[in-house]
Amino acid sequence: MSHEDLAKALQTVQQELDQADHLDASDVEKLKRTIDEIETTIAAKSEHAVTLSERISESAKEFEASHPVLTMNLGRIADILQRMGF
Repeated sequence: MSHEDLAKALQTVQQELDQADHLDASDVEKLKRTIDEIETTIAAKSEHAVTLSERISESAKEFEASHPVLTMNLGRIADILQRMGF
């Protein structure tokens, strides 16, 4: 997986969040912070990046029952990050 794949997946999640009238505002904010963390970690090549894919997977599990499409896309991001070594 490439940075381009990750960027596309992040963009998809961001678009879903922008259109997610059914999500609680605190949930949207939490996910936006997660996206920001991903982007910051990738850009900085942070030493904490090793656990980034695990944190994304855990975040996705919180939304699994109520928002399956969002969960699927977050899972995809976690997979991409893991393949990239993050």
